[in-house]
Amino acid sequence: MKSLKIILLACVAAVTLLSCGLGKMVSRYPEVSIKLDDQDLENKGGQVAYQIKGNIPPKYMKKKATMTVVPTIEYQGQQIALAPIEIQGEKAKGNGTRISYKKGGAFSGSGSFEFKEGYEEANLVAISTAQKKKKSHTFDPVPLCEGIGNSAALADINPELGEKAGNGTTLIYAEHGYKPEFVTSTATLYFDVNSSDLNMNQKNNKSDVAKKAVADFGAFMKEGRKIDKIVITGWASPEGEESLNQGLSDKRAEKGKGWFEKEFDKYLRQYAKDNKIKYKDLPKPELVYDMKSPGEDWSGFEAALQESNIKEKNQILNVVRSQPNPTQREQKIREMTDIYNEIADIILPPLRRVEVAMVCNKNNFNDEQIKEMMNTNPDTLSVNEKMYAAYMEQDLEKKASIYNAIIAKEQNDWRAYNNLAILQINDFIQNGNEASLTNGMKNLEKAEAISPSNGIILNNKAIGEFLQGNVDAAMRDFAASEKATVNPIQQDYNLAMNKIKSGDYSGALKDMNNKSCDYNTALVQMLNKDYAAAQKTLDCVTQNDAKTYYLRAVLAARMKEESKVLSNLTECVKLDASYKAKAQKDAEFKRYRKLSQFQAIVK
Repeated sequence: MKSLKIILLACVAAVTLLSCGLGKMVSRYPEVSIKLDDQDLENKGGQVAYQIKGNIPPKYMKKKATMTVVPTIEYQGQQIALAPIEIQGEKAKGNGTRISYKKGGAFSGSGSFEFKEGYEEANLVAISTAQKKKKSHTFDPVPLCEGIGNSAALADINPELGEKAGNGTTLIYAEHGYKPEFVTSTATLYFDVNSSDLNMNQKNNKSDVAKKAVADFGAFMKEGRKIDKIVITGWASPEGEESLNQGLSDKRAEKGKGWFEKEFDKYLRQYAKDNKIKYKDLPKPELVYDMKSPGEDWSGFEAALQESNIKEKNQILNVVRSQPNPTQREQKIREMTDIYNEIADIILPPLRRVEVAMVCNKNNFNDEQIKEMMNTNPDTLSVNEKMYAAYMEQDLEKKASIYNAIIAKEQNDWRAYNNLAILQINDFIQNGNEASLTNGMKNLEKAEAISPSNGIILNNKAIGEFLQGNVDAAMRDFAASEKATVNPIQQDYNLAMNKIKSGDYSGALKDMNNKSCDYNTALVQMLNKDYAAAQKTLDCVTQNDAKTYYLRAVLAARMKEESKVLSNLTECVKLDASYKAKAQKDAEFKRYRKLSQFQAIVK
């Protein structure tokens, strides 16, 4: 009895199929091939492009029948129909692709649709309807694609603290404005020919000019300035043999150093006496010497000869200059001294000398004193000196404390607000402190109120907005930073995020200047399907954070490297468990969702 019922139902179904006029088109529909040219659909510039290719088997398409294939998005229980593909038999009326009954044939169609949030979990199916006269039949959907890739959304910034913008994303400090300035006093001591013995009764040392320079040098020393360095340069006149002159140059420099040390010791002893301090208890500064021994002063000889009253000076210079080597040049100078007394008596003697230059800090305090005063008596420092103290401080918490102290005293200095803000934003980046990001943005608003259209502030504000998820606002401020009235900042790298978003991957790479070992560069190379380049770029990225491991997993999925997909996802979720939910939905991993290892990672 049961068998009889089954037979009757089969007969009814057969009659129904035949009565609709479509015959075997319904039963043979599984033989119809409908596929995507590329099953890995992805969002590119907000649009998802697709191309469908199909094939109709021989003796399938009724001559007067038509078929409409409708690509359809299935998402959250809804079906969204796209542009239909029309197919028709040999004798059917219409403008669709004609298919031979005997031979069958191929058909195709293409189009695009707007990507919407959540479409990573959307499916694309083909829903076909066959029709002959007034009879029609709609077939079950044919799956075309499971999920829409949206890896362009992985574009991210990795801000670093810096003094100026580079090829990347930088939280930029405002300049401290402090410029160390130096003042120099120089004493010149003279020597006899071929001698390195220092004799203060030597003729040139007894000249009024030389004695005044030594006296001024001593007075400068007594001002008690912080000595940055002592530059001592020993010279020789150019008429002697070169190796001998080099030796004289070295020895004269050492004599100059000895003379300075004696003079400085006299100053310290007098200072101790005047201030009633025992000399042994007086702190002695550690002096830095810059010793130079350039040898013969040929340029000094030329200059002195040019200023002399010798009528034939130009001819003398030409003769000396034309000599092929130093030895012959020195010989010509010696010959000239026999002819021209002025060369021997006036021009050459001043060249046998040592110059002792004391270079001192012109500012009130040197670097070490500024550091100390910032801790002990900050009110004695100028704003720029305080900003410089913060610049020198390596500990970020102490640096922030200095900026807070500046703000407490100086309400209208945008630099302190800006610099404190980027330290707060950096704290959010490093430690995930949401309050720090909020406070940083507030301080940037205060900085901007003081200094509008400031490229540094706008750059930092854009980074903060990006981190808050306000990507459109961030891009507007990056663009404004580049066109700012004050401190405009080149923003090619950061504005490349817009090109990634719009699908212009080649343009994005160009704007990022193909930055090496860079997360975003690797992402764009992958999106551009240059997988080998993307792999090479990722291989040298040193900051292995969660997002980088995730990108490595996505690239591995595209390259069909299962073990790398699993290993990189494992490392990713260890660092940030929120990526589990993302990976579950991500169409990039659709080939791996059924793997027990994958499921264990993302559960």
